[in-house]
Formats: sequence, structure tokens, C-alpha cells
Amino acid sequence: MNLDKKIFESKAIFVFSDPGGANVVFSLIDDFIRAKKIYKKDFIIFTNKQSSFDEKYNSFVQRINFSEKKAHNIFNSFKPNYIFCGTSINNFEHQWRKFYLNKIKVYSFIDHWTNYYKRFSFNNEVCFGDEICVLDDLARKEAISEGIPRGIIKITGNPYYEKVKLFSPDISKVEFFEKLNLNDKKKTILFISDDIKLNFGKDKYGNCILGYDEYSILKEILFCFENLKTKGEIKFSDYQLVIKIHPKAEVNKFNHILHDIISNKFEIKVIKFCDSLMLNYFSDYVVGMFSNMVIESHIMQKKLLRVQIGQIGQDLIKMRMLKNKVIVKKQDLYKKMKNFLSK
Repeated sequence: MNLDKKIFESKAIFVFSDPGGANVVFSLIDDFIRAKKIYKKDFIIFTNKQSSFDEKYNSFVQRINFSEKKAHNIFNSFKPNYIFCGTSINNFEHQWRKFYLNKIKVYSFIDHWTNYYKRFSFNNEVCFGDEICVLDDLARKEAISEGIPRGIIKITGNPYYEKVKLFSPDISKVEFFEKLNLNDKKKTILFISDDIKLNFGKDKYGNCILGYDEYSILKEILFCFENLKTKGEIKFSDYQLVIKIHPKAEVNKFNHILHDIISNKFEIKVIKFCDSLMLNYFSDYVVGMFSNMVIESHIMQKKLLRVQIGQIGQDLIKMRMLKNKVIVKKQDLYKKMKNFLSK
């Protein structure tokens, strides 16, 4: 990550509230630990009480609700040089940025190509911090076009991507699947669910402005599976479908879809909490939309199919190797899914 090297020589506060922020924070923490930095002496980490992250970092993270009193006490006792914040569509990180602005340097990290300005505006109050880190030049241009001052934007890339490239599981597939009650003898199709419906606006008819959401895409995929099964194209008894729920979503959010469509005809497992990188690694096929977990699949060179049927506007993954490599027309899904699962 192209950050000022001085940050490894200074005392730091790290704050995140969603998986994208957690991933980049822990990638930096790994670097801190390799540099012999000590938790609570050189760095501290805060997240909200609902956040999820890799359990191996539990001992490093304090779960709290933000309060100015707590932030003030931390400032006086820990005496940090800077704060590094993830950016999510809630105000947890915003409150930390706002409190420490003009006290210490405030870094903000945007981990995707979406909602640049929205990440910094809450209750009609905008707080960017001193430096905003983005993935690439396109992200910089788009952030500027949405109203973020060009002078505070820095292209840094994402240190988590390097971690994904080098990932190697520390347990076997059999052990991991046993923990999740999955069948290691079957081919695993992983569906990565974005939390779209709650985080993107709606048109005047109440439909998502993207033209699709996680519900509509899952329905299309399940209907496609039904057709492939009925026509004898794919022997689904050899497969299991794993639906990975976004950590902030309700685990039962798809119950009505699974019950009404094909819940009695396919082996389906819904999972919310697990090591998502390991689940990605051990899956045979990955189907998704535009989440960071989809980018992880690409980096790990998984068999990946992106589906955004009904898409309005641009593809929200702007990475050169993935941009616009997505199924947007319903009539294309059957053939491409058949070819995909036959590989």
C-alpha cells in the first residue's frame, strides 16, 4: 500500500465497521506486527458492537459504541499521532473522524468504486478527514466528480489484495467443511450476496436504481438451476449451493425465496459467519455481483461468474480485469451458467 512510511513509526488508532474496512485494517496490522509494533503501546483498534471480522484478531479489537467522552479519554491517555478509518454507509467511522479532525491526522480509506461522497455525509454533515485513500486513478477521478476535494485524495491501492494473493489455508477442506456442516464430497457453488437493497437508492417505483439487487439475482440463478436440472443439463445431486450472507444482513433474509422456489430440490446451505476467504478458497464455483469478496475470487483465480441481470448504468467493479465481464441479459444466463458449471 502506498502510504507514508512514517505511519509505521507513529502511534495509531484504527477504526472500521464493515468487512471491507476490516480487511484493510488487518492487513496493515499484520505489517505493524511484522515491524515489532505492540498492541495498546503502538496501536489500538475499535469497531462497533455489530461488526464481524476474522476471529484470530479478536484479542486486538475493542468493540464499543462511540462516545465523545471515550474518544477524549483515548486521546489523552494513548496520545495517538493519527487515526486510520474505514468508510462504510453508517456513521461509526464518521463520528471518529469528526472528533479527531484538527487534533491528529485523519486518514480515510475507500475500499470500492461506489458511494464515494455518501461515505462521508451523515445527517447533513460532511467530514472527509485529512487524506482519503482510494484504489486507483479511476476511483480518484470518480471521487472528485462526486465532490471530494482533489487535494486530499491519494491513490494507495489495497494492501488486502496482496494478502489474498498469498493466502494459504491453515486447515484442510475436510476440517473446514465439517465446521460449516458442508459436504466435502460435493462440488460447491458459492453465491456471494451483496447487501444491495438497503445500501442503494430506489427509483419512483420502489425498485433498486441499479436495476437489480441480491434478491432478484438469487431468484434468477435459482430459476436457471431449475431449468438446467429439468432439462438434464446438470446433475445437481453432485452439487451443493452455499449462500454467503453479508455480515450485516439477517441470516434468514432469503427464506421466502428458498421456500417458494426450489428449497426441496437442491442442497442449499445459508452461512453468515465464517472465514470468508477460506470459504472462497475451498469453493469450486463462485457466483456473485460486485462485492469485495468477488474481487477476492478473481485474485485467487477461482471459477467465477458475475451476474447483474437488469443492470442499469455502469458495472460497479472497475478493476480492469473484471470490469464489464458480467451477465446483464436474462437470455444469456442459461447458456453461460451451463458452460460455467460444466467446466
